[in-house]
Amino acid sequence: MAQIPTARSEPIEVDSENTSLTLADATTQADARRTINARFHAEHLYDDTLSVHGVAVAKAGHAMLLIGDYGAGKSLSGLAMITSMGWSPLAGDTCLVRLNGQGSFDVVGGTRAYVLRRSAIERWFPTFVLGQPDDERVDLAASLPSDASNAVADLAGIVMVAVDGNSFGSPPAPCGEQVAANALYRASGHLLSKILDDAAADPLSLLEDPELARRRLRLVRRLASTIRCWWVRGSPGDIAAAVDAMQREEDRR
Repeated sequence: MAQIPTARSEPIEVDSENTSLTLADATTQADARRTINARFHAEHLYDDTLSVHGVAVAKAGHAMLLIGDYGAGKSLSGLAMITSMGWSPLAGDTCLVRLNGQGSFDVVGGTRAYVLRRSAIERWFPTFVLGQPDDERVDLAASLPSDASNAVADLAGIVMVAVDGNSFGSPPAPCGEQVAANALYRASGHLLSKILDDAAADPLSLLEDPELARRRLRLVRRLASTIRCWWVRGSPGDIAAAVDAMQREEDRR
């Protein structure tokens, strides 16, 4: 399913005692997806992989991870980078970030769906051709370019985005390590924070036992201390231009 984050590199190694999952016949499709995603969150942690709420785009083997709260403009900023600056989409909502053998991090997969609100697309990308039907939420995955060579990319930077239509854009501001760690900790737990339709169901957060909770915290701290993080505000185009310029500057070093 396009809304279930999957790894595109080697399969993860899982503890066979923790892989079984039973869903009741009455489980709704939405609850099944939420439960499966929460279980994947736990299984990915066994492989030193975080399931981060964010949009990942890549160019020339380097990935940028755009994070922020719901509605912050992650997808809009990523779309501007994809349509105007030659970046390719890696993940549209949940991004899999894995600690590699060199002590840094790679983007190894995520969700394929790239969903935006039609009204936001029409405001910021008026020339973008949208097909029928007239649903408010539109999955653009089939309309965006893809590059098989970007299936796995080294994580070059993390950007906390805030799309603001009243702003002329602001220069990227570096985030402190603690600020980045707090933001990443929230973003890496979003698959556990969903509320199921079934009012009698247990909280999904119970799928992360204390050992996994500590592992996630260690990975988040490592990620925040290893990968540079910036804060960028402005229109989707402003943010895209700032992020693209940062990566070009890094490439020149």
